[in-house]
Amino acid sequence: MPEIGLVTCQNLPEPDADEDIQLEAIKAAGAKTELVAWDDPDQDLSKYDIVVLRSCWNYPWKEQEFREWLNKTESTTRIFNAPEVVRWNIHKGYLLELEKAGVPIVPTRVVSGDQPHAQLDTLLESNFGELSESRFVLKPAVSAGSWLTYFFDKADSDDAHNFIEKEGAQRDWLLQPYMKSVDDGGERANVFIGGVWSHCVVKSPRFVGQEESVEIGGTVLPEDRQIGNLAMACAPGEILYGRVDTVRDETGRPLVAELELIEPSLFLLQYPSARTLFGESCVKACLKT
Repeated sequence: MPEIGLVTCQNLPEPDADEDIQLEAIKAAGAKTELVAWDDPDQDLSKYDIVVLRSCWNYPWKEQEFREWLNKTESTTRIFNAPEVVRWNIHKGYLLELEKAGVPIVPTRVVSGDQPHAQLDTLLESNFGELSESRFVLKPAVSAGSWLTYFFDKADSDDAHNFIEKEGAQRDWLLQPYMKSVDDGGERANVFIGGVWSHCVVKSPRFVGQEESVEIGGTVLPEDRQIGNLAMACAPGEILYGRVDTVRDETGRPLVAELELIEPSLFLLQYPSARTLFGESCVKACLKT
């Protein structure tokens, strides 16, 4: 019987609503499975046919350690998503690669740890994003959930400078305009499992200290599926699961906000019909040579 490790971390930053659901789905599909913490040095990963990254949500503040774990683990077992995909997806500068490939994205610039204050001023003075919205968002280029994600007003940019200085002037930051459409229609989280666009949920905007709020969204819209396929095609390796989060611009055009290929919530709690697909896809990946 195949054996699959679902990768978590020793201390979850927040509860995983899908944890038990994923374990039961894999067992129902005919494999043994258990949770394994990536940051537990005593784990023997060689016993698993594959390991699947699911709730390793503390990796942003242990980035180098996580990269070293990937290097070590891929020499003992197979990782999903593929390690080259995970490495590519860690730094959200991948959004600029999507843009170059013709994928419509939320306007994004990287404010690097090299003179971040001057870079931020230059981008704000250039009316970055060319949107009428005066607010902008800063988030770490390596992050998960809403970690250190804040929005600011262009008129009070000193607050943003103070924030960067306090939270890490040496790290890379993403600068994006605040997309007003998320206040009305939310953000659509489009879930991809085993080569199929399974379902989507609608998420409310989430910043530091806020709980994630989701509503049933139904099937993935054709326009989201189209740009989702374009985004997925940019990944440099095999994808077992993923999520493409989309928002709308002022004209209603869909834009990719994030392409999540490391450990995205798949919202199996909200969509029982996707549980079998997840379990069977993991087992098929396990048996694939």
